[in-house]
Amino acid sequence: MSDDYLWDPSGPPDPEIERLERALGRLRTTAPAPDFAAIGPAAARAARYVGSRFLGPALAAAAVIALMVGAAWQSTRTTTSWHVARVSGTPRIGARGVSDASRLAIGETLATDASSTARVEVSTVGEVTIAENTRVRLVDARDAHYQLALERGSLHAVITAPPGQFVVNTPSATATDLGCVYTLRVEEDGTGLLSVAAGWVAFEDTGRESFVPAGASSRTSPHNGPGTPSYDDADAAFQQALQIVDAERSDARRPDALRTVVTRARGRDAMTLWHLIPRVSAAERSTVVDALAARVAMPRGVTRDAVMRLDRDALDRWWDALGLLDAGWWRKWKQPIAGLRN
Repeated sequence: MSDDYLWDPSGPPDPEIERLERALGRLRTTAPAPDFAAIGPAAARAARYVGSRFLGPALAAAAVIALMVGAAWQSTRTTTSWHVARVSGTPRIGARGVSDASRLAIGETLATDASSTARVEVSTVGEVTIAENTRVRLVDARDAHYQLALERGSLHAVITAPPGQFVVNTPSATATDLGCVYTLRVEEDGTGLLSVAAGWVAFEDTGRESFVPAGASSRTSPHNGPGTPSYDDADAAFQQALQIVDAERSDARRPDALRTVVTRARGRDAMTLWHLIPRVSAAERSTVVDALAARVAMPRGVTRDAVMRLDRDALDRWWDALGLLDAGWWRKWKQPIAGLRN
């Protein structure tokens, strides 16, 4: 926004200032200005009395309103764009190269090529490093609503915001930060990989959700959405079999792959088995439920029938028994902006 608009309407209008003008415009007086030349001495004394009694507070109120307008304008300026720094090469925001003073505004796209990288300051709550050959767009930058869209390439996020405030959209899933450090990559075909180094990330799309803890990853694809998360230190056979189970129910390799997953799962892979319960067919579900029960017993009051029906309360209580994170906590924090896609 040009500063000229705040003092005279010669610059381009700012939406927030226009909103305040419309709101305050209802208080505008339509009465004509008084003819001070016609006011006699007595009336002038009365006018001075009235002015001292009432005009002072009115001017004070006007000053407060002016400060509010200025503060709102300044807030708009600082929260609708983020600072971008060049790390290497020549990253670009639209057609312009990134300099030390560059800012990424809502709707703008930051792009890097094979020899450039950049760093984006996410307001005051963290930073995102943009890797080579990456396109990322700023979707929202309001206080407590920080949202990027990763179109392709890779980013590394270090976020200290309260859970649920930082979101990254991809073509096949939305990553909601639950207080963490993570890397997210999107390939040209829309497939992707989320890897969490610290904290948690909620990874979801159209009702299919994964809650990915530190040391774990989750793949995603436009066809199936977020995949079943697994720990990065699981053995290769377990990982490969899980990808087959996630891919297609019609895959002829699926029965053997599911058998490999449930037999090779370690105690800590109960996290993966829990996520797998609603993702397999009803005929396969019993096998997964038995495998999870062999590693973590069902809590008191949770029945096998309820789990087989995919009763949400029963599944959440079993999750709590894994000793990872209370289900109510992450369900609460992912709600404010989960599912946002732009």
